[in-house]
Amino acid sequence: MCPRLSYFLKGWSTSQDWWSTSQDYTTVNAKGYNPDFDFEKQIRLMYLFSAKMQKPVYYRLINGNITDIKSMALCVEEMKVENVIYIADKGFYSKDNVKMMKKLKLQYIVPLHRNNTLIDFKPLRKANFKRHLSYFIYKQRIVWYYKYKREGDDFITFLDEGLRAKEEADYVGRIATLPELYTSDKFEKKLTGFGTLTFTFHIESDKSCEEIYQAYKQRNEIELVFDSYKNFLQADIMYMQNRYVTEGWLTANFIAMIAYHKLYVKMRMVKKLNKYSPKDLIEISKSIYKLKIEDEWKTSEITKNTAALFKLLGIDYLNHRS
Repeated sequence: MCPRLSYFLKGWSTSQDWWSTSQDYTTVNAKGYNPDFDFEKQIRLMYLFSAKMQKPVYYRLINGNITDIKSMALCVEEMKVENVIYIADKGFYSKDNVKMMKKLKLQYIVPLHRNNTLIDFKPLRKANFKRHLSYFIYKQRIVWYYKYKREGDDFITFLDEGLRAKEEADYVGRIATLPELYTSDKFEKKLTGFGTLTFTFHIESDKSCEEIYQAYKQRNEIELVFDSYKNFLQADIMYMQNRYVTEGWLTANFIAMIAYHKLYVKMRMVKKLNKYSPKDLIEISKSIYKLKIEDEWKTSEITKNTAALFKLLGIDYLNHRS
């Protein structure tokens, strides 16, 4: 990344806790892996997301044939930030990846698929297992958990009984509708794993299991960033001819993503996300314009509901209506 752009991004970076993620976008660069098993030439786009500031604060353009882990280490070094935690998705885990992260001295939270043999489900098979487990409350639901070590790595397994009940009911329903794929025998084998989530992790600071769980759940915020990037900005495909133009294009998208996510956080605070999306608010704003009447500029009419919504969100340009 060019020095001036790096300096600009550091201006957004005042918090001390970070989550990192990455995404692939197609362009003419280098062949590499992505989750869709599309091996056409592509670039990789890495974003740094501030947990405290609740917004993306950094991005980096990476060649399509470079791995996330190597890029993450370089990003941390470039930004000179502390407490960066790499939060992966369930397809990321492998012993080689974990070994590489340790070698690069990265902090990480990596979930495992439930069929991974490193997961210890024995505590959940005991009678009255809750007597021996710890718990916390997350979104008005009890989450049980226990820690253990396997092959020198730290693990935590969480059990959300609300999720377990839903998954059990879903599987039983599928036994009736899709008996060729779902059977009672398979149900018995999967029963212990329903509602569970297991991480392997390495975090230098003293974070509780509840904080680790919340950190992973906050990955949804990061997924929102990429969902907005693709579906609102429609920026997952581009036609830039060289790296310099691409950097400028990505910088403009980065600024747009900060504004979009800021609007999302405001809407969440006033509990309006169940009715509107940030895109809805932007589309409503497009219908508001200035018109000139007898050499004086006026703001166009808006509905009472729109005015009330914008006031609730603190959108200040309405305070200067003519």
